[in-house]
Amino acid sequence: MGRDQPSILRSLREEWSETLGKSHVVLIEDNPADIFLVQLALKENNVHCEMTMFNNGEEALRVLCPAEGVESNSFVPDAILLDLNTPKSDGFSVLRRLRQTPRLANVPIAIITSSQATSDKDHIASLGSIRYIQKPSQLDAFLSTVGQAVKEMLHQ
Repeated sequence: MGRDQPSILRSLREEWSETLGKSHVVLIEDNPADIFLVQLALKENNVHCEMTMFNNGEEALRVLCPAEGVESNSFVPDAILLDLNTPKSDGFSVLRRLRQTPRLANVPIAIITSSQATSDKDHIASLGSIRYIQKPSQLDAFLSTVGQAVKEMLHQ
């Protein structure tokens, strides 16, 4: 027995209205623990958004910056969180490609990394990242730093 059409439409309308108006954040991160911490940081800081996750740079680029001639859904997130050490395509390459894609050129991008190297920070700035978030080692500091940064990027 299938559901009747009015209830299906009502269900779709409810689902659509729940996501309508929400910001959309992309997280490019391969470490499940860090994914969990980012999600917790957003929740703890009352950042209400939809999230799309990619666990490697290659997969993210395939969706966000498809090759010419490949059908695109023209997906433009409100913010992107990017780990520098992603497999298959490192954060530097991903950031460069995102900034070279005209429809993504103005999307706020934050690098979330454990790197303390000044050269990494300078290189990231030259490629167009607006934030460089060094992963704090303390849980409370991580939750606050990441959550507040995303909140500011989304203007919430």
